[in-house]
Amino acid sequence: MNVHENISFQGAQVLKMEETTRRLNEKEKILERLKKNLRALKESKNVLLVGSLGVGKSSLINSTITALTGKYDFYADIGGGDKHVTTTFHRISRDEYWDPEDEGDKLLCLPTFIDIIGLDAQLSSSDEKEDTVNSMLMNLIINGRLPENCDLLDVSKQLKAGKTIKDRSEEKKLTVDIIMVVISAKSPSIPQTLIDEIYREANIKKRKIPVFAVLTKVDKCDMSEQELEDKKTEICEAIGITQDKLLLCRNYQPGDAPDIETDIKILEFLTTLCNPRFKAVTLEKVEFEEPEPPPPPPTPAPSPPQSSSFWKTALQWAFVVAVIAFFLYLIQQILSKDNRYNQNTMNQRKM
Repeated sequence: MNVHENISFQGAQVLKMEETTRRLNEKEKILERLKKNLRALKESKNVLLVGSLGVGKSSLINSTITALTGKYDFYADIGGGDKHVTTTFHRISRDEYWDPEDEGDKLLCLPTFIDIIGLDAQLSSSDEKEDTVNSMLMNLIINGRLPENCDLLDVSKQLKAGKTIKDRSEEKKLTVDIIMVVISAKSPSIPQTLIDEIYREANIKKRKIPVFAVLTKVDKCDMSEQELEDKKTEICEAIGITQDKLLLCRNYQPGDAPDIETDIKILEFLTTLCNPRFKAVTLEKVEFEEPEPPPPPPTPAPSPPQSSSFWKTALQWAFVVAVIAFFLYLIQQILSKDNRYNQNTMNQRKM
């Protein structure tokens, strides 16, 4: 390497180090904003990850915790292929992954992640009047009616067989505060029927719950930047959210080195998700009364009896007959008088 090449190489190294330092400083600033939001929370939020089988829900949990702590671990069990790895109601609380050196940060209200079984879109329906296996399962989980480590495969089978769960009171610490819809960039289309059911569960049933979305595996798909942006727009419109509530990211895998860009994207997204303004509320239903029945229609006036009409007509005809008879009588009298006159005249002539 000659002198000029050595100077160019050293210059490139310096620029790279400066860029790395700048991005590390940016990551620290985002972490501070995240901590500010977390300090404003009264308690940790329960974040439910929902999506189809194999979209990367468990990997996303591990990646998010890696971005927070700088250490990768199997907080959520991951797998591959078309077999369910997550089959239970798995709750990963702050105490399982957060152990900072700063004592002041230990009580930050970091989210509790709820990892569940991948949902089969074929068990969903766009008909809001139809209770499907997925909608019933989500409703039980969202409202805290299933215990931790519940066998969700068995619950799904029982619901599919038409059985109903025995009365079980809601457990406050298990109710969901945020729903995170996870979709794989490798999927050719978004699971619209499943998304429709998530929307109904999050907006028009018992509670109204903020919804976010993540498009995973962007590093493993063949889409261009423009195609990814189009996919992002399509997902936001399907779920009914703004684009700041959707994250495009790649998931960390075991053995991956820390990546500043990945960390920054995840932490920015987490900062938005932990904003105290986003909170679930119980929908208060207003009671309504049935409208009073309309007053009965007015009773029509009784028509005169037909007998009265008959006599009226009869009297009219009797009058007509009397008039005719009277005129006939006059004519008869005139003719009779005329005949008598003619008879007298003839008698006088004979005499």
